[in-house]
Amino acid sequence: MPSLDEKFEIEHIFAKKRQENDGALLDERNLESLGNKSLLEKTINIRAAEYRFEDKKELYKGGKGSKGQSTMIQELLDFADKDDFTEADITARKEKMIAAFVGFLKENDLTK
Repeated sequence: MPSLDEKFEIEHIFAKKRQENDGALLDERNLESLGNKSLLEKTINIRAAEYRFEDKKELYKGGKGSKGQSTMIQELLDFADKDDFTEADITARKEKMIAAFVGFLKENDLTK
């Protein structure tokens, strides 16, 4: 568990700068999709801000310029084992997150 003093920011897994440089996303709205965002420790996010995914993976794991600090966000560590994070990953992750949230609401009788 993170300490109460830990500061988090919103991380764009697929970087905005990557889209500007490569135009890899067919639907640019996916940059701001829920599936492209994660919490990330502020100290790591500052270093990862506009990196390519290849470089971000190393920062997530605590290597290459991270000062040895890896993220405590397990999902980002899992992504770091992938070759790339693509538009298909953004879409699939968004659908998975929405399904999990709706499931939580139903399980806790929070819907009509």
